[in-house]
Amino acid sequence: MYARTVNGRDLTFGVSGKLVRNSLIMYDRETHSLWSHLTGGAIQGSLSGTQLQVVTATQTAWAAWRKAHPDTRVLPHDYPGQTDHYAGYFGGTDAGILGRKRDDNRLPAKARVLGIRILDHPKAYSLDAVGRARVVNDTFVDVPLVVLATADQAAAAFRRDLAGQTLTFATGPNGTVIDRETGTSWDPVTGRAASGVLVGQTLTPLPATDSFWFGWFDFFPGTALYR
Repeated sequence: MYARTVNGRDLTFGVSGKLVRNSLIMYDRETHSLWSHLTGGAIQGSLSGTQLQVVTATQTAWAAWRKAHPDTRVLPHDYPGQTDHYAGYFGGTDAGILGRKRDDNRLPAKARVLGIRILDHPKAYSLDAVGRARVVNDTFVDVPLVVLATADQAAAAFRRDLAGQTLTFATGPNGTVIDRETGTSWDPVTGRAASGVLVGQTLTPLPATDSFWFGWFDFFPGTALYR
């Protein structure tokens, strides 16, 4: 997710119909520049080289989101007879229309990952591995972080330093998340302390991208990987 204001001007985006390494390319209607949806950077046109500001967002199951945000408003999207035209693509093993530009067998091509970039250094977290662990404490480019499973094949990433203290997270009773330093219980969707010593405090979310492994690796071939 990105903010769409560039140089004080609000841009309106659409789908160009073009692909780069099997990744959707957007265009803005104001300048007709082309943008990568994976990197948020303009790759062609008068705004080439411009970078959209990343906005943190959470991908999770509806039940988990509704529990964390019961007053959520929902954009209507269902209609009678609706079908998922991409069901076959998601269920298949092919690596997109264009195939893979680079091969990396550390994960299957269609494995889902949560990708982060810190100071332009990329790292991917296998969502299968995060789902098994539920809680992944990590330090990447000197940034202490935690990746929390929020649902099946979904996770969120947060900094785990708070008010000068670095916390270590673990699974608690009934699938909760706690920190070992204070015993505080945390909501994995929002990163907010739900009860305990730090109640009311919120972890800083890290911008992250849900992607197929082959797509992430094609763009970031030097990526680190948690699996």
